[in-house]
Amino acid sequence: MFIVSNNNNSISHFAMRKLNLYIYFFLIGMQAAQAQQRWNVVSPDRSLQVELTYQTGSLSYRVLSGSTVIIKPSALGITSKQEQLSSGLTFVRSNSRKIDERYTLVVGKRTNNRAIANESNFVFRSKSNTPLQIDIRAYNDGVAFRYHFPQVKRSMEIVSEQTEFSIPTDGVVWVQNYDLPSDWTPAYEGVYQDGIAIGTNAKDSGGWAFPALFQLKNHWLLLTESNLDRNFYGSKLDSNAANGVYKIAGPMESEGKGTGKISATASTPFSTPWRLCIIGKNLATIVESNLVYHVADKNKIGDVSWVKPGRSSWSWWGDHASSKDFVRLKNFVDLAQEMGWEYSLVDANWDMMEGGDIKQLVDYAKTKKVDLLLWYNSGGPHNVVTERPRDIMSDPVRRKEEFKKLREWGVKGVKIDFFQSDKQNVIALYHDILMDAAREKIMVNFHGCTLPRGWSRTYPNLVTMEAVRGAENYGWGKEYAQTAPVLNNIYTYTRNVVGPMDYTPVTFSDYECCPHTTTNAHELALTVLFESGWLHFADRAEPYRQLSQQVKDFIRTVPVVWDDTEFLQGSPGKETVLARRKGNKWYIAGASGVNAQTTISLQLPFLDKRYKAQVFSDGRTSKEINSWETSVEKNGSLSITVLPKGGFVVVLSPEQAK
Repeated sequence: MFIVSNNNNSISHFAMRKLNLYIYFFLIGMQAAQAQQRWNVVSPDRSLQVELTYQTGSLSYRVLSGSTVIIKPSALGITSKQEQLSSGLTFVRSNSRKIDERYTLVVGKRTNNRAIANESNFVFRSKSNTPLQIDIRAYNDGVAFRYHFPQVKRSMEIVSEQTEFSIPTDGVVWVQNYDLPSDWTPAYEGVYQDGIAIGTNAKDSGGWAFPALFQLKNHWLLLTESNLDRNFYGSKLDSNAANGVYKIAGPMESEGKGTGKISATASTPFSTPWRLCIIGKNLATIVESNLVYHVADKNKIGDVSWVKPGRSSWSWWGDHASSKDFVRLKNFVDLAQEMGWEYSLVDANWDMMEGGDIKQLVDYAKTKKVDLLLWYNSGGPHNVVTERPRDIMSDPVRRKEEFKKLREWGVKGVKIDFFQSDKQNVIALYHDILMDAAREKIMVNFHGCTLPRGWSRTYPNLVTMEAVRGAENYGWGKEYAQTAPVLNNIYTYTRNVVGPMDYTPVTFSDYECCPHTTTNAHELALTVLFESGWLHFADRAEPYRQLSQQVKDFIRTVPVVWDDTEFLQGSPGKETVLARRKGNKWYIAGASGVNAQTTISLQLPFLDKRYKAQVFSDGRTSKEINSWETSVEKNGSLSITVLPKGGFVVVLSPEQAK
């Protein structure tokens, strides 16, 4: 606007000042627009979105479900030994693509999977011209992001990460403390906190372990990570969670007896693991999600026709010394043969066997049409555990020779124990073991180990992992026996969501120190509730032999790999009811974590015809299992009475047309 004066039509002093102010504020606005940019990555069904914000050289993000904020504005950034890549960044470019991918899993809650997502890649440069790419994916059941370093032929050492998850504090979280390092830890075998306030700090410097399940006002959120390759370390959440801000943290110096660095060194191009947020308005979205596998690398081992999940006897739970006794091990081979189980697991110290040797046991098992699985110590310098055999799996030459020998003998799999570290050197060891085992067609079970991170898709010979406070704790844990009913009803919503879990269930008998508080029907239900490519029946032989014929028939045939999984009802720590399908049969299992008798009314809308139901439920006492039959109509329902800390299993078979 120009103001004309009576003095030679010149612009007045007032008008000039006003014009200068307009120009000043216009330039400020232009600078602000240039200093802040915002992008949205939206899920295919448009229910979820990740909002990435770039402002004055720094990055943050937030996650929304519709208009509901799931993760509040949270920092992004990563620091290398050379520089900090969380500030002073300059935006370079972005690109987007649609993902529609189909894949199959050898083990898991669902055989055939389809991953549909929208992905955007955002490239920034640091002050020293280092490129940093942020990859963001939005799926209908969650979002994922990671850091990628696209520059070629440059070594980088990552020392920390500034990633945050700022969670609204009006809710609760189920999470376990990450173990402080010891001769036996970290091993993800802590006790899950049963719905504590969001923002609670961890009890010590160990921090919080993945996965963490949050109940928000109208949503559920599970945080974890996936696709951890040999270029990085395993992450966790920092101890300080004040105001609901959970920060990514790395391993501790003393993990793995101090071997290996706490930083990660790799040559570009490489990526960090995906930071994963599974999000749903109900628990079905969390329990049924395979997002952990959607973002994992594809199969790296080729042909998987030789990978055979199955059921196994296991002598160690009831008799720790049995692995050194040929006669006692034969008894468990015989048990596997009687029950129609494919395998028998021989645990620690079998190389000290008396009354025979391992090759003789392998040959004996062949006469019974049972295959053996053998235990090994992973150490190496990263642990001091003396159980044998050790110093084989950590040595590349001896490891390859051992796997070759096992293949020649006809041994089908190995259980490898005591890793005690999430540092990069031990993470690389996991990958090396899986590749070397695959070359000789050997299946793998990791114990005393890290958390599953999508590896069963990348290496389908990885059929199960421990990383859980499982049934072995009955041997020494009086507190465990008391908390097991609650923990069993937390694992289905947390640990078992992210990968196969070798809990070693179905222990009907008791240790004198620590008797069960679960019912036998609850124990039977764990065969279906817990997913694992090897189902190790952990009890002594006689309790299985003394079962009724109906229960024996069930544990002879219960599947370990599922075509589909549906969450029916439940609440963490209190109750779980799942339906899993194998072929044309449905297996429904339920367990209670509460100390009161309940009646569970099952609504079965997925039934497309009339089914015959074989029901295994609680009897009059905790040690009795009732077996009865009924029919269920299409879209029908079923009611079952459950004792305190009890359970049930229902096998639904289509009725033959008359």
